[in-house]
Amino acid sequence: MNQNLRNQWTIVPKELPSILKNCSRCKEKKEFKNSGRFRVNANGSHLDIWLIFRCECCDTTYNLTVLERIEAGRVNKEEYKGFLRNSKELAVKYGNDKEIFTKNKAEMSQNCIEYQVIHKEMECTCNIEGIMEVELRIPAGFDLRLDALLVRQFSISRSHAKRWCENGYVRSNGKPLSHKSKVRDFMVLQILLEDQASLTNT
Repeated sequence: MNQNLRNQWTIVPKELPSILKNCSRCKEKKEFKNSGRFRVNANGSHLDIWLIFRCECCDTTYNLTVLERIEAGRVNKEEYKGFLRNSKELAVKYGNDKEIFTKNKAEMSQNCIEYQVIHKEMECTCNIEGIMEVELRIPAGFDLRLDALLVRQFSISRSHAKRWCENGYVRSNGKPLSHKSKVRDFMVLQILLEDQASLTNT
């Protein structure tokens, strides 16, 4: 890894959150998996759009409301096309949106969502010598705390990650980040490499 170049970490979920609900066919609470498919219904000038979930055991469907009785002209045209073609990106976006789960009174499965991180060196160089710069890419709606990412990427304990942030060793736009900060798309981290090494070895 060239420390003079900015790195890019792309977070890719291995699965999407499930819904826990009573299945009418199984007669007990089951996990309903995100199918990655949408149902679009036009009623006059209004649209209803649902994200379809399926029972992991019997394939019974549950429709999670994404948009309800919305005027067609108010729907983003590109998103509308994406709903019609069952866009994977939109299934990830809305399948991770906690507000939508709350509005539907849907119980999100608490199972930990596994993800992988794809590494790539970018063409731009780091602005400050001795600083590791990382540009983060993460799907819309995917919920990930900074300390969890640091633990994974640097093989340190959560307490080390917290101390690292509290001491100002991890910054974005020159400002120290809390260990509780949420990872955001296109966020650029600046990490002090010498302090990273000392923390890892303590």
